[in-house]
Amino acid sequence: MIRAFSPFLALRYLLTRRINILGALGVAFAVWAMLVVNGVFTGFVRDIRKNVENSAPQLLLTDLPHDSDFAVLQEALTDDDIVAIAPRLRQFAMLQPVGTDRARRLQGGSSELDFNHTKNGFAMLLGIDPLLEVEVVNMPSWLQRGASEIRRNGGEVLPATVFDEPDPDRRAEMLLPDAVEWQSRKDAGMAYERDIEQHESSLPGMLLGWRRIFHLYPMGSGDPFEIVCASFVKSGDGVAMRPYSKPVICAGWFGSGNRMFDETTALLPIETVRTMLGQDFDDPSSIELVTDVAIRPRDGLSPAELAALQARLQQKVQATLPEGSKPCSILTWQEQNSVYLRAVAQEHVMMQLVLMIVMLVSAFVIYATLHMMVVQKIKDIGILVAIGGAPRSVGSVFLITGTVVGLTGSLLGVLGGYLSSIWLNPVNDWLFANFGVEIFPRHLFDLDGVPCHLEPSWVASVAIGAVLLAILVALIPARKASRMNPVTALSFE
Repeated sequence: MIRAFSPFLALRYLLTRRINILGALGVAFAVWAMLVVNGVFTGFVRDIRKNVENSAPQLLLTDLPHDSDFAVLQEALTDDDIVAIAPRLRQFAMLQPVGTDRARRLQGGSSELDFNHTKNGFAMLLGIDPLLEVEVVNMPSWLQRGASEIRRNGGEVLPATVFDEPDPDRRAEMLLPDAVEWQSRKDAGMAYERDIEQHESSLPGMLLGWRRIFHLYPMGSGDPFEIVCASFVKSGDGVAMRPYSKPVICAGWFGSGNRMFDETTALLPIETVRTMLGQDFDDPSSIELVTDVAIRPRDGLSPAELAALQARLQQKVQATLPEGSKPCSILTWQEQNSVYLRAVAQEHVMMQLVLMIVMLVSAFVIYATLHMMVVQKIKDIGILVAIGGAPRSVGSVFLITGTVVGLTGSLLGVLGGYLSSIWLNPVNDWLFANFGVEIFPRHLFDLDGVPCHLEPSWVASVAIGAVLLAILVALIPARKASRMNPVTALSFE
């Protein structure tokens, strides 16, 4: 008996039974789905993490007690591993366009608040020091991105230039050019100098997340707003609420890449927010009020060194706080957004589990195909054994068949996944241009394109795993064929 009959017979079964094509296509589809879906999700997670990192300082001192003074904290935040620090002050408020018919049209006759959207004036004010903040986060890139996102969604604006102001005093207040503010005051019916040459800008600038422009239209850069907020002050033996309003002017639009941050946040000079909360700069008794401090450590710190810096700073800051204060926190950018990042990571894991189930279904198709083949070829198996075929060689026929089906499907799936990663964006653009349909709604995640990233290690793992799984499920019918009694097989009808 020729020992090499197994591959020849396996080849014959492969070529004559078209159902093997179904098994190969099942494996190919599973491999393709695992590569493309995981590639898109991996690219999405990478972009999300990049955008979140861009929107947050590398370290953030937070959970500070009420009435924390930045002047006191500065001394505790002195360290050789720190490059720059910047104070921040958070406060919730309402934004209301000032005076014009356009502002009245924006109200739409409704006073109902919807905290899930930017169509109302609800905002989280983030007071920043424009002179220090640019040393901690890349604010110019935020302004560039804000303008580009607006253009990508059909608007047309120029990037804000408040951080390019050469005069540090004007830059600290994010003031617009005198002529721009003069015209804005005139259009809004506010007080203004009759002689434009006599006018000096005084309205603090405000930067809004780029998404608000489509809900505030036709309001835009250069238009005045009224900010209304409330602070709580000690009054006798209790606490009283003190409302405060302040006119500001829209200085432009920003885009950090973090959708939740961009939708809810308005950036203001920190001294403006401090004044709104009762800590006026001109009052000698006022303090440099902060709720957080953004920190930029030096580049090249290892995770262990960064953790040591966090512990060191937390201990030093805690020592400056009043006795009995709750522990403050020094958070990395990941910890600042831990809930969001954990949710994204969990979705990634669940997606991989779903794709593994798809692969198992494809393996079952191979098993069912080979099992049917064994049942239909019982008499052939009996003849092979009767003329001297070894049981191991008989089983090898079906094992080789399953291996070839798995290998072919795996190669087709890898090829399809690679080509899909290349053509995914052109196809998505063509579908949107011709039918208004998107495979991946990019505007939902503020992305320029479908983020597909195929990691070589994942491609290799999926391809090898598919072949091994095919071999594993092929072993069951192969073992059944090899253990078949030739007398029983020959008598099978």
